Amino acid sequence: MIRVAITTDRFQSAAPDFRRLGLEPVRLPCIRVEPSETDVLAQAREMASVADLLVITSVRTLDLLWPDGSMPTVGVGAVGARTAAAVAARGGRVVVLGRSGLADLAEHTPDQLVSSRVVFPHGAGADEVSLGVLRERAADLHEFEVYRSVPVAPGSAPVEAAAFASPSAVEGWHLSRGFVDIVSGVIGPTTLTALARYRPPDVVAARPSHRSLAQAMASYLEVTV
Repeated sequence: MIRVAITTDRFQSAAPDFRRLGLEPVRLPCIRVEPSETDVLAQAREMASVADLLVITSVRTLDLLWPDGSMPTVGVGAVGARTAAAVAARGGRVVVLGRSGLADLAEHTPDQLVSSRVVFPHGAGADEVSLGVLRERAADLHEFEVYRSVPVAPGSAPVEAAAFASPSAVEGWHLSRGFVDIVSGVIGPTTLTALARYRPPDVVAARPSHRSLAQAMASYLEVTV
């Protein structure tokens, strides 16, 4: 079985997508997540509660802002099916789904963005191109950086492939390991750009999720279940 490094710190949520496709996920986190200051998180929660449209691009954002499993009863623009499912599980109301990323969401909701108070809590280092699309289209946008990912060196477990979901994970991997002898897969344009500084990725996920990346990597590696 081909071993794939899972470089996010959220191994439990990512690993099943690879395992069900005949790949062996290996826990090799390359990031440490640091929440923003308490007052920033509090302000983000306050603004989210009065938003017309709350844009959420990751389950991590939900967990950081509402660790008790709740969330405001406002319309949510969710990026990715997993994020949308997490919103629904908390009793949230998904009104817009961006299947291919933040830019996809922004491009398909121009009327809502123009007429809404939009609140977007996100991690530091978000894709500037996608952010630019959102900023251009949203007339009343409130952004909050609610966490940042710090690169950390992974362990030495042997793997044949590695899955990267953030530029920080790429940098963390590079602290102690190389990219020459592994198949590399990435999620999102910023992660692709980060890896391309060392070598082009072998696999790029069609959608912003580990499930999509697992499917692409299994196809590339010609894995049969």
